[in-house]
Amino acid sequence: MSAGTGIRHSEYNPNSTERLHLYQIWIMPEENGITPRYEQRRFDAVQGKQLVLSPDARDGSLKVHQDMELYRWALLKDEQSVHQIAAERRVWIQVVKGNVTINGVKASTSDGLAIWDEQAISIHADSDSEVLLFDLPPV
Repeated sequence: MSAGTGIRHSEYNPNSTERLHLYQIWIMPEENGITPRYEQRRFDAVQGKQLVLSPDARDGSLKVHQDMELYRWALLKDEQSVHQIAAERRVWIQVVKGNVTINGVKASTSDGLAIWDEQAISIHADSDSEVLLFDLPPV
């Protein structure tokens, strides 16, 4: 969704028996006054790293008006993986579920980690886990 010049929006849980867990994430656009829009897509629950948001909507991702990418990263217990960080980029990791060790730092469900001045992220899943990885421009 792009709020652009203004929108009205609401969220609700359509299931009366199951609890809803969601993250509402706001990304500042590169420019003001863009046309409001709404896009929704269901992403298959694949293992590994999956691109969800990108400026060019490549690989089936949703378009974002910002120099950033958002990945959903699902790992099985004891899986180890690495994400390379381009020069000058910043990364935010949000642990959606599970327990992980990222560059030697332990994190659990709902924890967030800000990462800068690193060339790569090494992630180890201490349990079946899912994280969101935000690849962000320099500030």
